[in-house]
Amino acid sequence: MSQLSVMQRAVAESGFDAWVLYDMRRSNDLAWDVLQLDPQAHCTRRWMVIIPAQGRPVKLTHRMEQDPLSHLNIEAVLYDTRSSWNEAVGACLAPYKRIAMEYSPMGDLPVVSRVDAGMIDLVRSFGVEVGSSADMLQQFTAVLSEDQIAGACMAAGELRETVMRAFELIATAVGENRRITEYDVQSFILSEFKRKGLVTDSAPIVAIGPNAASPHYAPSIIRSSEITSEMVVLIDAWCRHDSPGSVFADITWVGYTSGHVPDDVESAFSIIRRGRDAALELVRERFAQGAPIAGYEVDRACRSVIEDAGMGHAFIHRTGHNITTQVHGPGANMDDFETHDTRQILPGTSFSIEPGTYLPDLMGLRTEIDVIITHDRQVLVPSEPIQRHVLPILAEGWAA
Repeated sequence: MSQLSVMQRAVAESGFDAWVLYDMRRSNDLAWDVLQLDPQAHCTRRWMVIIPAQGRPVKLTHRMEQDPLSHLNIEAVLYDTRSSWNEAVGACLAPYKRIAMEYSPMGDLPVVSRVDAGMIDLVRSFGVEVGSSADMLQQFTAVLSEDQIAGACMAAGELRETVMRAFELIATAVGENRRITEYDVQSFILSEFKRKGLVTDSAPIVAIGPNAASPHYAPSIIRSSEITSEMVVLIDAWCRHDSPGSVFADITWVGYTSGHVPDDVESAFSIIRRGRDAALELVRERFAQGAPIAGYEVDRACRSVIEDAGMGHAFIHRTGHNITTQVHGPGANMDDFETHDTRQILPGTSFSIEPGTYLPDLMGLRTEIDVIITHDRQVLVPSEPIQRHVLPILAEGWAA
């Protein structure tokens, strides 16, 4: 079955009359992905593709720039002037009362908002109701192939091994009273990625306690703290294989530069660990039951544990994000905090569960695992074993 046929079936199941994909100068990267446009295509004019629930799809393109959509063997409507664009849009949309676009009412799901307000105004001027394509989009932008899932599992194992080696590097340096900085450890991780054929979209986070209180802190050659004894050290790293279509792995571990972890640090970590485990257990329960589960429900399961422990004020971000060939993918996020993500978690998708607590100028803690839902609805955690306690970095035999 062709991609357009699969899309048409999805539209019919969604209850919309049509799915309207629109782009102007790559403003809608999701439409490019769904329609499988050549990433190198020269595209400077607006275009539209209309996929109806029933009937024939249509593409609307500028007369001087038809190549980007030439791979779509469907009816073509050409325009050139501003007025001919408006007329063509009106005529093409005339059969439909309710359409889906890459739009989120009230901006509730920014990750899928790609169509500008002016375009929405134009569509509505023809008496057409516009809804969000968010639920349909997942099927075409977030679902992974079997090969991608296998590759992501391999990448997760290699990533975990790299993070453990980074902690060993810290243990050796601190144990021998040799100077080592956050930037040194970050550079080591990047060198390991290169050696293993792994790539990342940005450098990993290596942060001592107070720096880790800023969730997206990352050291650099001009900003880096020394790692010494009796410190929390957080490592958050993500990577994928250096091959087309490969999928990211993304994990966070926390260690303490001593042979023993203080009770207050371990107690604080246990709160986020329990939140993480509650979220994972809910995902496992729902898929075992064959019941649907939305991203916001996973966030609630995790966040309620942390709030009940009195640390809700310090958990300042969503519980997790979708993962694809992008570390922050376009699929359902585990979020009822920054947004209210009602999208269902689909078989064949990957996402993180990563609660954290952050006390400014004092300490930041986070634990992060990746979860993969296979096509037959099995729940995998590819970087297992996952962190159960803060690593006592200078202790013998801590490596998991």
